[in-house]
Amino acid sequence: MFVVSIALLTGLLSIPAVNNFYLQMLHVHLPPSEMPLLPDGIPIAYMLLSMIGGLPNIPSDGVGALEGFMRRPEYARAGGAYDGPGLRATVGQANGWALVRESHQANKDMYMDPTTTRQHDLMISINTTIAANYFAPGVQPTLLSVGTSEPMWWQTRDLWTATIPALQRYPAHVPDLVFPPWEGQTEAKFCESLVGFNPLWTGMLKYGDPSILAPRELGYLVAYNFNKQLFGTEITQKEADMISELLGHIAILLAGAATGTSPPESVVTRGLEIQEAITNVVLKNDWSKGFLAEAKKRGMDGMGKLRSLLLSFIVAGQATPGTTFYAMWVIDKLNSDRKNFVPLYEKDPEAFNLEVVRLFGAGGANSNFHAPKTTDWKMPTGKVIRENKGTLTATNLFLAGFDPNVWGGPSKSLEHAKTFIPGRENREQVISWMNELGDIRKCPNMTGCDAAPRFCPGAELTQRLTKQVVDFYIKTCVKTSGTTKKDEM
Repeated sequence: MFVVSIALLTGLLSIPAVNNFYLQMLHVHLPPSEMPLLPDGIPIAYMLLSMIGGLPNIPSDGVGALEGFMRRPEYARAGGAYDGPGLRATVGQANGWALVRESHQANKDMYMDPTTTRQHDLMISINTTIAANYFAPGVQPTLLSVGTSEPMWWQTRDLWTATIPALQRYPAHVPDLVFPPWEGQTEAKFCESLVGFNPLWTGMLKYGDPSILAPRELGYLVAYNFNKQLFGTEITQKEADMISELLGHIAILLAGAATGTSPPESVVTRGLEIQEAITNVVLKNDWSKGFLAEAKKRGMDGMGKLRSLLLSFIVAGQATPGTTFYAMWVIDKLNSDRKNFVPLYEKDPEAFNLEVVRLFGAGGANSNFHAPKTTDWKMPTGKVIRENKGTLTATNLFLAGFDPNVWGGPSKSLEHAKTFIPGRENREQVISWMNELGDIRKCPNMTGCDAAPRFCPGAELTQRLTKQVVDFYIKTCVKTSGTTKKDEM
C-alpha cells in the first residue's frame, strides 16, 4: 500500500502545475515569521516535505533529487527567490532556517560588500569548534571561515598572490598536462573509467556511495596536475589516495556538525597524519621555501599558513566542488551527444565550460554570512519574515546560475535559463566564483579590487586545468576510441 501511495503521489507531483503549487505552499506555511539568530535544529518537516516534492526528479537526478530544495531552480522559483529581494526561507549552511540569497543580484550584493562578516566557527558548514582537534596547527581559521571585513583575509590573499603564479589568469608559464606516471595507471584505464559514468547516480548504483561524483582515475589526473601546477609537487598515487581519504573525512566532519558530535578519535588521528604527510611532501620542493620566506618577511606564521593553504585548496579547489567535479560535468555533457557537442566545445572551449559550470556548479557553492542589519523582508509569497542583525544567512551560487532575470532571455523564462546554450553574450556574468567572472577579470590579481572585492582565488586556475583535462579526454578517449568516427567530428 505504501509503495502504491508513493507511486500515486509521484505521478501527481509530476504534473508541473501541481508540483509548483505544492512547493509554493511549503514556502508560505512552513517558514517562521522571524529567522532564529542561531540555528535551532534542522527543520525536519520542511526537509521531508521538500524531498517528497523531488520524487519525480529521481530518474534524472538520482538520489540528489532529494536535496532539490538546495539546488533545483523550481524550488527557488516556487519560494519566490527570483523575485522581490531574491531571498528564500530554507535550510542554511549551519542547518536550521535561514534566509538564503538565491537570486543573481542578491548573491552579487553580498559578495560585493567587503564588510560582510562570516561566522568564524564554520568552515563551509563544518563546525570547527566541535571538530577543533581535527585540524593541524595553524589551519584554523582559513579563508573559508574568515570574512573580508578582517585584515587577516586580505593579508593571506596577498601572500597567495605573491607566491602562487598559477592563480593568475595569464601566468608566465603554463605546464602541459601530464598523465600520472604511476604503475598500473594507463590512458586506456582512464578512458574506460569514464564510459557511462554519470556524476548524479553512478556512485550510488555502482559503489553504494552517492558521494563518489567522478571516477578515481579522473581524480588522479586532476590531483597530479593540480599539485604540480600550484606547488611544483609531483605527488605519488599513495599521496593522491591520502588526499582522497582526507576529503572523505570532510563528509564525516559535516555529519558531526549536523548532529553536534565530535569526529571519532580514529578519524582525528588519521586526519592529522594525512595533513602532516601532505605538508611534508610540499616542503620538499623549492616553491615551499619561497612561500615560507615570503611569509616570514611579512611577519606571518609560515608553517601555519602553508597547512591552511593546502587544506583550503584540497577541500575547495581540487575535488568537489572544484576541478575534478568541473571536468566531470564537462565530460558528461560531451558524452551525452558527442557528435554535436565535441565540435561545439572545440569551437569555443571557454564558452562551453562556462555554460556547464553555470548549470551544474563546480565553481564555488555557497558561503555563510551574518545579516548586516535588521530587516523585515516582504517575500513574493506574501509572507513577511524578520531577519535580525547578526542572523546567520548564506548564499547559494548554484541557484543564482538559473536566475531567469539574467539567463532567461527576453522573456525571462526559467526554461530558457535551464537550457544549455554555450556562447551566451553575457557568459562572463557567471557568478560561480562568487563575483561575476567579468568583474574578477578587471582585478590585477587574486587580492581583489573594487570591481570584485571577494572571489574564489582558483577561478582562473580551475578553468585552465579543466580545459587541459577535457582536451586530453577528447584527444585520448574520443578521437582515438572509434566511438566517434572522424567524419562525425
